[in-house]
Amino acid sequence: MKFKILTALIIMLAFFGIKNFSSEINTNNNENYIIIKKIKNIEIREYKSLIYASYTPNDSERNNTFRNIASYIFGSNEKNEKISMTSPVVIKLHNKNEMAFIMPEKYTLQNLPKPNNKEIDIYIEPQNIKASISYSGWSNEKKEQKKINELKKILKENNIKHNNDFEVLVYNSPWTLINRRNEIVVSIEYEISNTKNINTMDTIYFGSGCFWCTEAIFEDVIGVSNVRSGYSGGKIKNPSYREVSNGLTKHAEICEITYDKNKIRLEDLLKIFFLSHDPTTLNRQGNDIGKHYRSIILYKSGEEGEIINDFTQKMNKDFFDNKIVTELKIFENFYEAEDYHQNYYKQNTSQSYCRLIITPKLIKAKKELKKYYK
Repeated sequence: MKFKILTALIIMLAFFGIKNFSSEINTNNNENYIIIKKIKNIEIREYKSLIYASYTPNDSERNNTFRNIASYIFGSNEKNEKISMTSPVVIKLHNKNEMAFIMPEKYTLQNLPKPNNKEIDIYIEPQNIKASISYSGWSNEKKEQKKINELKKILKENNIKHNNDFEVLVYNSPWTLINRRNEIVVSIEYEISNTKNINTMDTIYFGSGCFWCTEAIFEDVIGVSNVRSGYSGGKIKNPSYREVSNGLTKHAEICEITYDKNKIRLEDLLKIFFLSHDPTTLNRQGNDIGKHYRSIILYKSGEEGEIINDFTQKMNKDFFDNKIVTELKIFENFYEAEDYHQNYYKQNTSQSYCRLIITPKLIKAKKELKKYYK
């Protein structure tokens, strides 16, 4: 009898404890995505850009990972601020069981408190398309692998390629034992244009020094479909490389970047732009000196210009101590550079400039901004 009473008390305490804890959880998970299509028991979803706070265990052991990341949202940050715990919790199986919380919409990278634990990573995951399959109950590796295989089979049957970056989404508190909802999701190659009669492609024009470097930085970014090297920002029509490099045209070396707005935001491209070169040096990048090497962004409309200007001001304040000298200018014309400049780095990786200048810069970008690369 005593054992039965004790068991009942433990269950009641657990229930009320979980209930109180769960009341603090933001469970409006459907706000993170829209369902594009349903195929059998899977959903094809379009996820919006999300800010993640995550912790990646060194030994891939995830049992204690929740404790590390939870400490950040419970107040272990520079402002001692409690951050609303969102649902789902994300476990990235493809990245050593990295565990992440999605930050509430009110936060940006600028106003989100910095974690006290330097092993906590804050980053933006760009807008993307994922396939999802659901299951309930306590999750474990055996269940997860079963659902992964099931998801793979359905995708294969429908000729949908996936990126092998499988994740577990847990929609309830980790302590919930009954009716726990889980999902396996994976990024897929899926053209939204098949289901929406909307043109999602756009272009942006960046100059960040030698266009060989700029092209190499952006051509492998998720959502970027094409990068062309050329000249813009000056007045001379159809300039040659010799004219531009001799300072006779006022043009800068520019890359025209074509991207899919459903896969990456303009703000994400701007972040890569600013953090992959030095926007504080006037008319130069390292040993490349001259006005044609200036840091410059060309915008096509007033709305785009406002977004670029606002983002530049934030980066200037938060990262560059108000030293940015990047020129913001209305776009007029883009003149494609000579054929040998196109795809230069990938065709000349052993060339000394590529080995000594571009390769280290590209390695650094892909390490520090890895979430944006394929």
